Amino acid sequence: MKTLNNLQKSFYLIIILNISVLQCLQGQQLKTHFKEHIIPLNMPFDSISIFLTKTKEQAVIKKDSTLLINTLITQSRFNRFNLDYLEAFSFAGEALFISEEYKSPLLIAKANEELGVLTYLYKQNEESESYFIKAHELYRKLYKHHKIDVSEIYKSYYNLVLHYQRIADKENLQSYIDSCIVLSKKTKLPPIYSIFLDEKKASISEWNSAPNEALKLLKNAAQQLENSGPNSGLKNKDKKFLLIIYGRIAIIYHKKNDLNEAKFYFEKFAKIKGDLGETTFYKSFLYSRYAEVLKELNLFALAYEYEKKSNDISNALLNPRNEKNKGFLTIKNYYKEELIKKREQLNIKNLELAKEKEALLNFRITMFIILFLVIILTLIFRQRIKNLKFEKKQQNSKELLDVKNKELTTNTLQLIEKEQVIKQLSDFIKEANPGNKSKIILKTIERSSTSLWDSFNRRFNQLNKSFYERLQEKVPDLSRADRKLCALIKLNFSGKEMAHLLGISLGSVHVARHRLRKKMKLERHQNLTSFITSI
Repeated sequence: MKTLNNLQKSFYLIIILNISVLQCLQGQQLKTHFKEHIIPLNMPFDSISIFLTKTKEQAVIKKDSTLLINTLITQSRFNRFNLDYLEAFSFAGEALFISEEYKSPLLIAKANEELGVLTYLYKQNEESESYFIKAHELYRKLYKHHKIDVSEIYKSYYNLVLHYQRIADKENLQSYIDSCIVLSKKTKLPPIYSIFLDEKKASISEWNSAPNEALKLLKNAAQQLENSGPNSGLKNKDKKFLLIIYGRIAIIYHKKNDLNEAKFYFEKFAKIKGDLGETTFYKSFLYSRYAEVLKELNLFALAYEYEKKSNDISNALLNPRNEKNKGFLTIKNYYKEELIKKREQLNIKNLELAKEKEALLNFRITMFIILFLVIILTLIFRQRIKNLKFEKKQQNSKELLDVKNKELTTNTLQLIEKEQVIKQLSDFIKEANPGNKSKIILKTIERSSTSLWDSFNRRFNQLNKSFYERLQEKVPDLSRADRKLCALIKLNFSGKEMAHLLGISLGSVHVARHRLRKKMKLERHQNLTSFITSI
């Protein structure tokens, strides 16, 4: 640690003395070294450091990371209470380093919280806010998943109350005070916490230029602590907070230029005895402010006495030449630097890993696209082959149907010729031999012959399945005679052949065709035969 010159010393002494102005160093509001239940409550004070060192060694031997980190945090809190901040920072930094390796959200939250407290006490506001917020985010997640109780999340909110009181952020302070009030309704907290919040509300009143309102809150808090009894829920140690309350009241009266009231409350503060831990700095500050009031009252001898008390605390705790306090004014947080290096290395590895993942993802996407294209092309090719086969089959079916229909047409025409011959033969028999014998022969011929249309229609339906159904769908209002005519047109029968099959005259066939065109709503240029053939 480099030796500070006189100017630097003075500058740092002013900073440290002002650390406690109004808002800071309220030690009893911070987590103590008993919080993790590692130290037995009845253990002598001078044995605690040795006990914690042995507990840490045992944790290392047992490879118990949880115990190790909790012990380091406890060591930090213990050294903080003893005003040995260099050691406190070292233990807290080691706790954060190991907890991040161990990846325990709760332990990481505790380590960040302790570093937040240390930087808060050291008035490193930006770092303090960063640590407190990081811890608070983790505590909130743990609370949401029921891994910590209400009191723990309350304490996290309260840390932010301390911070925003320190930096005079009225809006955030009010917001977090409100959060604490809401949480306090969900659990039974000691009454001292309500007094703590009243002292914070007094700050808001002061900032709002309402000193009397602030005094009312502070005096009410003082009265509760002064008159606390067995049933009040307040403990003897809670009365130490009167140091803060009396100091706050005295300073407000001093600002109001009410020197007698200021002196009265400074005297009450000066009577508070006992080990105050971190509030020792605040005590030094109040002695100095008390001396100012006494000077203004022309009580110079008494002013000198309290100025000397303030300087004694400063020289004992803040003198950089003191071997115990080397490193106290300038923090060299080894573990913080190690964490930064580790995170930088981790960022580089993450970047390399991200590039590898991106390359792998691009390769997979490329392979997927290729595979997708191959599948699509295969499906297209298979569908094409299937279509070709279907088309070929359809073509073959059509060709076969055309052949069959031609055969049907030929057979039908042959039947027509046969019927014409039979008719001529029957007419000749009637004329040549009109006797009974001829009538018997003619009846035999009629019984043996079937209807020419029925024979044709049966064969046509067999070859052209669903033709009549498709025709009906396309032209719904066709009669039975119309459908017969359509079947004959499809097979290209002549008008004379149609007349013979339908048993009507040739003229009737032409009229029927004309009506059929109208029903089908065909234009003059549209061919009836082509239209029916396409069905």
